[in-house]
Amino acid sequence: MKKYTAILLLVSAILWVVPHKEANATETVPIEFFGLMIHRADQGTAWPGVRFGSWRLWDAYVNWEQLEPKRGEWDFSRLDRYVAMAKQHNVDLLLPLANTPQWAAARPNDPSGYKPGNSSEPANIEDWRRYVRTVGERYKGRIHNYQIWNEPNAKLFYTGSPAKLVELTCEAFRILKSIDPQNRIVSAGSTPGAKDHLGYLDNFLALGGKDCIDVVGHHFYVPHSGPEAMVPLIRGVRGVMKKNGIHQKPLWSTEAGWWIANGDGTPDHRYVTKGGWKKVSLQDAGEYAVRAFILTRAEGVERFFWYSWDSPYGLSLTEPTSKKPKQALAENWNNTVERLVGSTIPVCSQTGKTWRCSFIRKDGAKVEDSWSVE
Repeated sequence: MKKYTAILLLVSAILWVVPHKEANATETVPIEFFGLMIHRADQGTAWPGVRFGSWRLWDAYVNWEQLEPKRGEWDFSRLDRYVAMAKQHNVDLLLPLANTPQWAAARPNDPSGYKPGNSSEPANIEDWRRYVRTVGERYKGRIHNYQIWNEPNAKLFYTGSPAKLVELTCEAFRILKSIDPQNRIVSAGSTPGAKDHLGYLDNFLALGGKDCIDVVGHHFYVPHSGPEAMVPLIRGVRGVMKKNGIHQKPLWSTEAGWWIANGDGTPDHRYVTKGGWKKVSLQDAGEYAVRAFILTRAEGVERFFWYSWDSPYGLSLTEPTSKKPKQALAENWNNTVERLVGSTIPVCSQTGKTWRCSFIRKDGAKVEDSWSVE
């Protein structure tokens, strides 16, 4: 087993005889674990040069406000293109249902991270029901995963009450399940970047949200730290799930990512420079990808959506100006997919600043990775 520090390229040693943990012997890592967000797939962004199996359509201009800009006037052209792309590339979609149009908002002038009123719940629940049913029926058999809202504990995204979010979630659950029982409902991903993300999740589940979801979604941003800081966040969410009696349900990381240095000379975006994020070098970002994927899967996270492939805000896996993939990150991403897809679930342990993880590849080889975090 070869050790390395966090500033060196991750190296693994392959052994053939060490037995793996029996609890993980029959479960393997699917390609759907590796998720992305792509913002402009139909506006000049080339299809990603990394292998992935899940695509979350957030900041992709297909939320309620874009689909129904005026009551009863629908525009599905972009979402239709995305659905066709996903089918062509055999990628599973996760569609968030969120961002109330101003005409439907309970508080149409509420500020938001997008347009006024997008953060508000709808004034009339019938408008929400019609939106959910229209989308669900149109994409029956083509979209199976729906997330109800985004970062509800952040006022820029949601200004309603937790009880109202439970109502919206349960209405969507009822409608989408009636359209296709195979549809899965994912809870809104609270973010540790806003106030009391665990308390918000706990309240949402306790108010009845736990009965109207198939998957717990959560955001696991650690903008000042490496991937190892995600582990206690994941365990905190697991504790809330156990408290509410849904520890057996899947957990998805519906957003995570880091501020990654640009290699093409593009100036850093003020979103990250003013936000106090830690700037990660191109080489370190490649190692972050490896460690983030291994550690989160070891913690039982079933999907990991990276924000994002083509973000303009400093979180992109591609260069902002040249649009080329950030090479070290793309290479390590693809190498990790090759090693993990079809493998057993990694088992990880920590001793001081040293982490050790092991898993059995699909070809039967035992892999042991070790690294130290300074």
